[in-house]
Amino acid sequence: MKKVILAAILLAGATSANAESYNRITLSYDRQNFSANSDYTGTYWGWDHPLNGFGINYFHGFGVAENMFVEVGANMNFGFGSQILYSPEQYAGEWFRQKLQSHNINLTVPINYVYRINVSDNIKIAPYAGINVKANILGEYRFTYDASIDKDHFKAPGIVYEPWVNVYSSSEDDMGDDVNTWNRFQIGWQVGVGLELDKFYLGIQYGTDFIAAYKHTFEYEGYSVQPKVNSQALKVSLGYTF
Repeated sequence: MKKVILAAILLAGATSANAESYNRITLSYDRQNFSANSDYTGTYWGWDHPLNGFGINYFHGFGVAENMFVEVGANMNFGFGSQILYSPEQYAGEWFRQKLQSHNINLTVPINYVYRINVSDNIKIAPYAGINVKANILGEYRFTYDASIDKDHFKAPGIVYEPWVNVYSSSEDDMGDDVNTWNRFQIGWQVGVGLELDKFYLGIQYGTDFIAAYKHTFEYEGYSVQPKVNSQALKVSLGYTF
């Protein structure tokens, strides 16, 4: 995979001197999702967990052939999640609620192969596919509890906030050790299509990972389990090309 990424960058650099090139900046709505397999239990990450947020994105396109381009960029993505995990109906006039809050920040470097279809002089459709390298800067979660009964039973009454836990840190206050800590760096893929209206750009993209957000094999007496968490991302972008 490292060789593929290096080859793409060298190809773009070798062909850009005498070919058409462009720059693009976009703002995007981002929806990130973390999904766990059946072996990953014991924390909130055992459920599918969506985060909504935004991205600030830059791309440089190198012309490699007629209507064909290589895009190299940098995307800074911010995601925020809030989810009720446990909220039963009232029982004997009492109730209890558990809520999950989380946020995620990552920097993604995508490399895309793009083919532009000229609909008219000012309108182009540009499907693309590519790979990316992701650096996970911050990924934190915490639980909150709210109940009508006293705190000796369910940490209440009133809202109680647990400390934030960083899934990319192995410290004692976070994931506790290296085997439980999530991957700081990932490699993934994406596909998408853009609509270019003169200098303006509207695009949609979906992608997931080759290197999981978390994966580890635990060996026990005579058997093993392999908890795994994958990440997916949907991006809808609006931008300007120059």
